[in-house]
Amino acid sequence: MSFKVADDSLLVGEVSEVHGARLKVRIYTDANEAHTFFRGEVVRGVSVGGYIKIPCGYDNVIGIIEGDYQQESRVIRETADSRVAPGQTIERFVDVSVFGVISKDRFDRGISTLPLVKSKAYLLTADELGSINSPALLDEPIFRVGTLAGHDGTSVYLPANALFASHIGVFGNTGSGKSNTLCKVYSNCFEGIDYGVGLDNVKSKFVFIDFNGEYVDDGILTDSKRVFELNTRTAGDKVPVPEDFYSDVDIWSILTRATDKTQKPFLSRCISAAKQVRAKNRPDAYLKKMLENLLAGYCGDAPSFGEQRSDLARLVAFAIPSSSYGDALENTTAALDCLETRDRGAVVHNTNKGDGDGYLNSPADVPTVFEDCLALRLDFTSLANDVPRLLAFLAYYRYLEQWRRGSIAREHISSWIGRYSSELQGSRRLFEVHGNGMIEETESPVVVFSLLKVNQDQKRVIPLVIAKYLYEEQKKRGQSDLESSVHLIIDEAHNILSYSSQRESESWRDYRLETFEEIVKEGRKFGMYLTVCSQRPADISPTILSQMHNYFIHRLVNDEDLKAIAKSVSFIDGASMSMIPVLPQGCCIVSGTAATHPARVQVEKLERVKQPRSYDRELATTWRI
Repeated sequence: MSFKVADDSLLVGEVSEVHGARLKVRIYTDANEAHTFFRGEVVRGVSVGGYIKIPCGYDNVIGIIEGDYQQESRVIRETADSRVAPGQTIERFVDVSVFGVISKDRFDRGISTLPLVKSKAYLLTADELGSINSPALLDEPIFRVGTLAGHDGTSVYLPANALFASHIGVFGNTGSGKSNTLCKVYSNCFEGIDYGVGLDNVKSKFVFIDFNGEYVDDGILTDSKRVFELNTRTAGDKVPVPEDFYSDVDIWSILTRATDKTQKPFLSRCISAAKQVRAKNRPDAYLKKMLENLLAGYCGDAPSFGEQRSDLARLVAFAIPSSSYGDALENTTAALDCLETRDRGAVVHNTNKGDGDGYLNSPADVPTVFEDCLALRLDFTSLANDVPRLLAFLAYYRYLEQWRRGSIAREHISSWIGRYSSELQGSRRLFEVHGNGMIEETESPVVVFSLLKVNQDQKRVIPLVIAKYLYEEQKKRGQSDLESSVHLIIDEAHNILSYSSQRESESWRDYRLETFEEIVKEGRKFGMYLTVCSQRPADISPTILSQMHNYFIHRLVNDEDLKAIAKSVSFIDGASMSMIPVLPQGCCIVSGTAATHPARVQVEKLERVKQPRSYDRELATTWRI
């Protein structure tokens, strides 16, 4: 057992009061310098945010200074002049909160014994500061975060496992340095993995959801990343999804805002019908026969044709393989324009035929009456293989058939079916079904999904789909493979994790939050970890915010954001909270299970080529001012 007597040159005061883990320390008058020299090193003096050690038996109790003030002396000190008035002597005191102990040259968080009144208080050496803020140096793989603010040259290391096997929150206002911190944390992580077993040899998957295209350039994060640049306007990359994506009743009922009593059951029947069609030996022939039977149903029911003409054109358009559904719909509409009802609406007639021909008097007349429509380039084979088109086709088929039979009320389905068709068509630009699932098909261990060129509606959908299927796949994989993990990193997370958004239905908001809240509450058990980065923590669900294990908190000035942090983050003290609005750029409060205590850390700026595309523009240089 080693015990070192503290050097008196670092002696700064003595304990005057003990109230549990909070101490009051009187500072000697000769210890009021901002810095002092100790064995050739500059040691920070007594100030708020600084550290104090207090010998207690064979151990040193460590505390952080949270308050600094002066106070009049309560007693008359013995002096040569007995006329010294009471209260004339002013003394300096600091409030100290103790949080750990250095024992046997090792720092341990937590207190088993407390100092006594009159115990001496000392400043810490650089080595002691390092051991307190970087306990992982002793026996665990380490990860460098930055330098301790106010203590130049003292690096802060965190245990790699405690940091990355956790949910992480990075918060800060625009320009505070949060994007640099997020990028640096994971860039250093990837460099460390490459130096070890190699990034391509690990069973971990790092998935970044990038709303603003900040991480797509070469050199950012890692050179071996796979970037998916999604686009809702032109052809772009597609998100690989499992085969059951289009048959997920829950997610499609939410996306289309389907009502529980009528529209959701209708959706479920459409999905079941699609499965039955694809299971047929000749699905193309089956679909062709379905269309012929639907057209034959207008025999003797011409009024229904008049009411359903526009929806029938939409149905047939899905059977035409075309890059533009609008062009296909224009062709089918034109092909049906030659049809009209005759004999006071009793029969359908093709006006291109003579008066004695072209009447739909029996099912055998379908090829003649609907000749122009059936002559279009209908391809039922491609329709059967294109799941989104097939689902839209079957939805309109069931809608028209049941409406004509009177088994559904038109107004209950008409508004929903348009939304369903639109969502299915939009999904074809963004999602692609793969049998191996998302984890396998994304190939690279580091994947970036850029949503810069995606419209606002799909920006709400894509992160949910990615998170949902990553979690489902990792739940299965993580139970048997304990070396596997998935790390989902969401920059600008308030776009998807907001609990107060008014731009969506309540059911959609609940489903979205329930998905992410389950990940943050249960994901750790299966090796699924969430990292969120946001400038508006107040907009994020309190459940998600409070379930983070580690936090990097940059400057925040909005009262609501500060209240959200104070309410949700249990790893932060009052002194650290008070510093958040005045933190300089790049400086953050690091707190959580990986840290011994809340510490102010200055995160170094990345090289320009490695920085995310969120840096400030040099307008003065551009303008040559």
